[in-house]
Amino acid sequence: MRSFIVSAIGSLCLILSLINHSSACTCFCLDTPEGPVFGSNLDLLFPADGLVFINHRGIEKEGFEASPTGETAKWVSKYGSVTFNLAGREWAFGGMNEAGLVLGSMELLKAEFPEPDHRPGLPIGVWAQYVLDTCGSVEEAIEVDSRVRIEDAAPPIHYLIADASGNCVAIEWLDGEFVCYSGEDLPVKAMSNMRYASALAAYEQGGPSWWWSNPGQSAERFATAHERNESYDASRDPNAVNYAFGTLIHGVVAPHTKWSIVYDIGKREIWYGTVVSQPVKHISFENVDFSCDAPLKMLDVNAPLEGDVEESFIPYDSETNLKVLHTLCERYGMGISEDVASGVVRHIDSFECAE
Repeated sequence: MRSFIVSAIGSLCLILSLINHSSACTCFCLDTPEGPVFGSNLDLLFPADGLVFINHRGIEKEGFEASPTGETAKWVSKYGSVTFNLAGREWAFGGMNEAGLVLGSMELLKAEFPEPDHRPGLPIGVWAQYVLDTCGSVEEAIEVDSRVRIEDAAPPIHYLIADASGNCVAIEWLDGEFVCYSGEDLPVKAMSNMRYASALAAYEQGGPSWWWSNPGQSAERFATAHERNESYDASRDPNAVNYAFGTLIHGVVAPHTKWSIVYDIGKREIWYGTVVSQPVKHISFENVDFSCDAPLKMLDVNAPLEGDVEESFIPYDSETNLKVLHTLCERYGMGISEDVASGVVRHIDSFECAE
């Protein structure tokens, strides 16, 4: 059974790699007097169906691929979280946890992941969920790489992660090595689809003077996000969430932007809209039950809603989760057998409360 699941995960990672090769994204962290505000755009050439999940604390979980010593990643979620998922449960594109840790993912074609070693591996979406499950700070997120390995089969990607204190880290895998930038090494709290060091070097060499001729590209989006962050004035723009949305939908928008998400970390609130359902939706952690024995809930990211949506979440069911996965595969012309899809979902559905 274990070998079947690993094979299934390999198929799913191949599909996700095709998706990411058709995508681009931008993330940034805006410092405000009331705490950090994090913005994230998903840019995708094809329609972006997906689910918003309420993930519980206290859930015992296990990865798919064993290390050469036969060890799989095993953990208990320390924090509850709300995540936005393209491929179903546990495959997080981005999200925020109870501690105020926020993670955003972006394509990076130049990423090169490590070879298998003593660490158990996790696919990209599950790696992201692992971080949200177990980490309450940027420092803890940086330490994840010492425990689990992001799988080489995963599509190329890098991450921007922020915590409630306003600390941020850019995480990449370059030439098989884990690379991170934080503190003084992260003068620009933004990322797009270039290596962080390359984007920063281009910006410092006067990139904005010529990027206007190449709208929507990675370098321009990196520069624009930074300039918007630097231009923020709380006395002039008291609503930081609206300001962040302005950056997402006017400043760093790309021709194929599908989702725009703003995380108000200090208030533990999420605001989002999609190209299919543009009215802004709102989720407050004050109205979310993250306890282990609470019903697992989800919401169609494109549901025609507006305003507070906590009461619109519905109980999780495997059939809907499978449908999202199959629809995603069909959109990209990649068939996936019922056995493969069901094997992945059954494994994830086996996760239960640790107590």
